[in-house]
Formats: sequence, C-alpha cells, structure tokens
Amino acid sequence: MHIEYPDRENFGQMLKEAGSNSLDFIVIVTAALNPLDTSRLKAYLSDCVRVLKNGGLLFVQGRPEYLPELGVYLDQCLNFKYWIAIESTIQYGGSGLPSVHAAVLLFTKGNDRFNVKRTRFPHQYCAFCKRTLKDWGGKTHLMHPDGYVISDVWKDLPHLNNYTQISKPVLDTILRMLDFEPHQVKSTDLFQQTGAQRLDSEVKGIIGPKEGISADRAVAEAAVQYRLPGFLEPDTRYNDVTNTPPSPPIKGDKGGVMFNVVHHGDAVEILKQYPDNSIDLVFADPPYNLDKAYNVYDDERRDEEYIKWCNTWLQEYVRILKPTGSLYVLNLPRWTMYHAVFLNRRLYFQNWIVWDAMSEPRGKLMPAHYGLLFYTKHPTDFTFNYDKVGQLDARYYCLRPSCIRKRKAAGVDDKMPLTDIWWDIHRIKHQRDRDYHPCQLPDSLMERIIRLSTNEGDVVLDALCGTGTTPVTAVRLGRRYVAIDIDERYVRITREKIAEVKRKGYVERKSIHKPRRKYTKKELQLELRDLAAKLGRLPAPEDVQRMSKYDLDAFFEMFPTWGKALKAAKLEVQS
Repeated sequence: MHIEYPDRENFGQMLKEAGSNSLDFIVIVTAALNPLDTSRLKAYLSDCVRVLKNGGLLFVQGRPEYLPELGVYLDQCLNFKYWIAIESTIQYGGSGLPSVHAAVLLFTKGNDRFNVKRTRFPHQYCAFCKRTLKDWGGKTHLMHPDGYVISDVWKDLPHLNNYTQISKPVLDTILRMLDFEPHQVKSTDLFQQTGAQRLDSEVKGIIGPKEGISADRAVAEAAVQYRLPGFLEPDTRYNDVTNTPPSPPIKGDKGGVMFNVVHHGDAVEILKQYPDNSIDLVFADPPYNLDKAYNVYDDERRDEEYIKWCNTWLQEYVRILKPTGSLYVLNLPRWTMYHAVFLNRRLYFQNWIVWDAMSEPRGKLMPAHYGLLFYTKHPTDFTFNYDKVGQLDARYYCLRPSCIRKRKAAGVDDKMPLTDIWWDIHRIKHQRDRDYHPCQLPDSLMERIIRLSTNEGDVVLDALCGTGTTPVTAVRLGRRYVAIDIDERYVRITREKIAEVKRKGYVERKSIHKPRRKYTKKELQLELRDLAAKLGRLPAPEDVQRMSKYDLDAFFEMFPTWGKALKAAKLEVQS
C-alpha cells in the first residue's frame, strides 16, 4: 500500500497534480483545513472526485455541525454509503446534550465493487455478570471468535479527540476496512508514469492534512456553533418550498379540535391551519415510500421529490414551533444530511443524535445509525429537562433484566451521562409489540424525547404519526397532542390506542401463540456445524440428505436461504 501524507500547505497541490482516476482512496481531515475556506474546500472536494478511480473510496472526517453541508455537496457526484458516528471525548458547554459524536462520511465513486471488507471489533463483556454486553438471545453459537462485525456506529474504540483531528485507532480501523482487488491499469498516475500495462496490486491513497492525524492528542477543542456560509448554492430542486396561502384556521382549543386530536388527511394542508408559535415539540419520522404518490420511477427524480416534500412540512414545523420549542426529525443518515442543511438556515442546531439501533444485519458495515436531529427556535432559551433523563446505567453493564436485578440488589449502580449517541434503546423486535406498521418506533425513544423537551400540559405534534407512538406516549406522560396521518387505518389504530391509554393507563399487548416445532433453528445450525467438522468443509444439501438425522425439508422450512442455515458451520470451517 502506497500512502502519501501531505501537510496542510501541500495537501491541495498534491490533489491538483494527481492524475484523474489514479487513487484508490482518500481520507480528508476537514478539521485540519484551518482556516476552513469555502472556495478552497470546494476545490479540494472536486479534485477528490476527479482523482478517485471507479470504485474508489472517499472518507471525510468532521463534526455534525458542518458535515451535512459537505455530504449534500458530495452526494451530487458520488455515492453516499455511510455516516460513521465515532464516540469520542465528551464535550460539555453547549446548550443541548453533551456531545461525543464525531463522524466520518464514506462515499464511493461509480457503481463498481464496494471495496470495503467486513471488519471486527473484539467482543465486549459485562463488568458484573461477565457475559457479552450484546445479548445474543440464545445465539451464542453464532459468535465469531474474532469479535463482532462493526457497524456505522463505533463506540468501542478509545474515546479520543476526533473533532479537531482523526485519532490513530480510527485511522487504523479505516485502513483495515480497505479491500481492493488487483486490476489491470495503464500507469499514468501520480506515483508512476511508465504508461505500460501492468497488474496493479498496490493500493494508492492520500491521507491528510497530516496536521490532523494524531496518536496522542486527546483533548478536544470546545464545541462551537459552526457554519459553512455559502458553501452550497441555493438549489431550486430542493428549496422551492411553496408559499401558498394558508388554509382556514382550525377552531380554537375551546372546541376541543385544535389539540388532543388525531387528524386524517394531508400533513401539509392540516399543518397550515395551525397558528404560528403554537406547538412546544414537533417530531417526525418520515417514510420513504412516495413512489405511488408521485408516479416517479427514476431514482434521481424520486429523491428530488422526496426532499422537496420533506422541506414543505419542515417549513410548517418551523413556523408553528413556539419560541421555546424543539424540533426532532428522525431519518436514515443520507436524508438526515438534507434535513440538516435545510434546518441550519432556519433554526439553531443543538445535536445530531445517533440512535444506535441495529436493524437487519447486512452489508460490509452493519447498518445501525439512524440520525435524530435536535433543533430549537432559540439558541439557549428552550425547554430542556436534562436533569430528568440525563443519567443512564453505565455501558459496561449489559441490559439483561436478570443482570440488572442482581447488580442493583447488590448496590452496584454506576451511571454515565446521556449524550448524543443513544445506544440503550432498541428497535421493536417482537411481533406482539407491533401495530401493523413496518417502521414502528419504540415507546422508550419517544418517552425520552418528550420528557427531555416538554413539560406536563405542553403540546406534542407528529404530522406523520403512523400507528401513534408519539401521541400515545404524550397522553401517558400528561402532554397534549396533535397527530396527523394520511392512512385511514393508522388513524383508526391511533385513536383506539389513545382511548385505551385513557381507560387503562397503558396499551395492552396480546401474546402471540406460536405452535411448538419439533426442532429449533439453533439445533439445525448446530447439526450443520457438526457435519462441517466431519467433512472438513461446508455441507451441501445432498450431504444433509445423506448424513443428517434431520430431514432436508426442515432446513428449508426454517431458513430463508442455505447461507443463513450455515452460519454456525462457517465459523467451524473458518476456525
């Protein structure tokens, strides 16, 4: 691997002189480009795009205060892959949550192979019960001896300064991720000018400026309200928020219609009927399923329509928010960047909260990062009840109920502060807790947001409420609510749940009875592991027919693919 480490003075010149399509990867430490000049940074990023080969990787280090601007700019010419959130030294002093969130954006050029490999961090163990911090739920036979595959939320590296630099553990992990295959090229690049055809097995990259690479500087600079004014030109595709006259106003609260209501209809049209400065907390978890509504099948056009639609209701959110109010919006990181760019021009940024919520395991990095933006209408004077939610059980303890009971009974109750990486709230896994909605949020997520940013009697609004997690939680916590959804089924479910909470104080979840099977997934996977040990290779379906005590149909009944069934067997062969 051939890596150049230019300093700040020579970084731009090296990029400028590099041949087009000549580099496999670039790591740019934006915090080291000080002072950060807008026009110069644009030139750097444009040169990065030019010099990367097809399949090349661009890693962009920075802070959530300004990285969305860079991300949206690069999203026009490269393929966004991940916003990697890196837990770093804790920063106090801002008006929002204490921050530990530094970040690295990962983009690729072209649609070639994604040149990243699965990389592992060592398993972490509970300081009390000594079991893994992750509850494998009876699947410990699937644990890889080398550790767990990393996701796009890195919490288990040393918590160093990754705000004004990139720490050595983070940089080492990035380099371990690289996975470039040898390929035939014509050598006309920065490092060799022979012009001959050859098998290029040497990976080439630039990491810099080198002033931003450090192994030992652990103290981070204080957080600042950082902006890149003028970095993005006004984009008519995304920013033409319509200024149509408002609809007739909704009747006042005395009629019981304005608040404590679930509306069925178009979110934007209903929001227009609410007066300015009338809501304490606005929340949204926008769906990404607008194809039918827009009759759009082209990917680029579909993305434009989605951003335009989001900006329309976000503009209404800004308008109706009280001066002391807060806005939260949850989305996948790519779309969260666009929301942040829009909101940075209208509200005050407090935090990009990382909800570390692993969904279906897939890809080279496990997708766990959901972006939760936290903005306010005033920079400092807003409702913020940190003292009521600001202490969590220390993360070196696991979340198993049995461990929690035993350690608290023993008086072991270490705490840590709530920051802008939320690792202790998990997605809904059990079918009994779902309400026929594919992306239903856990009650505990909404409870934390509502407790943090409202008081009893305040008004909480969710204009894309789905099956009603937001208003139901608001009612349970003594807040008023406004809920809107365009799907009549979800409106009906929401109203029924709110009525049940008012009667009982909770929503009753009925157990789902599943018929007991003759065998479990674990038993079948262990059977394949034993066959692999006997064969010295992964067993094929015909091996199962010949050697297994289980019928082959059992495996196809329990697993969607043969590869899923072979998970434990693969560990046996690898070891």
